[in-house]
Amino acid sequence: MSAVDDQRYIALVDLDAFYASVEVIEEPSLAGKPLLIGGSPTSRGVVAAASYEARKYGCHSAMPMSRAVRLCPEAIVLRPRFHLYREYSGRVMDILQQESGVIQQMSIDEAYVDLTPVSKDMQEAAGRAHRMQGRVRVDLGLPCSVGIASNKMVAKVACETGKPGGFVVVESGTESAFLADLGVRSLPGIGPRSTERLRAHGFHTLGQVAAASPEALVTVLGPWGAALKRRAQGEDSSPVETDRETKSVSAEETFAEDVNVRESLAEELRRMAERVARSLEQHGLVGRTVTLKLRLS
Repeated sequence: MSAVDDQRYIALVDLDAFYASVEVIEEPSLAGKPLLIGGSPTSRGVVAAASYEARKYGCHSAMPMSRAVRLCPEAIVLRPRFHLYREYSGRVMDILQQESGVIQQMSIDEAYVDLTPVSKDMQEAAGRAHRMQGRVRVDLGLPCSVGIASNKMVAKVACETGKPGGFVVVESGTESAFLADLGVRSLPGIGPRSTERLRAHGFHTLGQVAAASPEALVTVLGPWGAALKRRAQGEDSSPVETDRETKSVSAEETFAEDVNVRESLAEELRRMAERVARSLEQHGLVGRTVTLKLRLS
């Protein structure tokens, strides 16, 4: 098999400030204003999402709403409407599915699209990806960023570097050069602790990691160090998985603010159980074990 036969064209589509974008579609007068989606600032509410206008003030998801409002007093605080966000997400996935039947949804606002089966080269793949981005924007009114590369990892990084609203193409053979000047934190899988260790040993860019010996990286990060070198060089063979066997079906919800009323918890649990039941029915499955996860503040 030739190198051309082995070539892949993978796009990552990531919806920009998704929750806030949906709220603007539903209420256009909110456009251009700092939006905070989440719970009340007076009852230990948490930010579920922040528009880019609010992010300029340092607001971000998972932040206490009270702190976010202090950072951006003019922000408009909205209660999350998760049912609406799921509806829009489904519409986006339908568009991606129409362009290529090989998609892997990673979250409510992010999906990989394998354009290899429908593209003869990167130019055609980029054209299809650009059309997807345009359709999501024009048909649904949602801004999104797209990264396209020969593998999932580089497509992910490319997408992040172009946000918001960007379209970044990394040609095959240029992956290492594209990553070289980026900070080590840019690579998926490198968390704050690993970043701290790498920087303490003089590794600040992915180019420095790519040029290091596997032994040096193993000394810093243990067995994962050797794999990290390959990833920093832009290597990733993981497939876009669409037909994975469904071994579990789950539903979860993050409350915008603390809930301690038994009736409210019971009602939310009932709604989640109904969602799981519908998913089981769609997949032709039956449940054998039920697990309930509860995270306390």
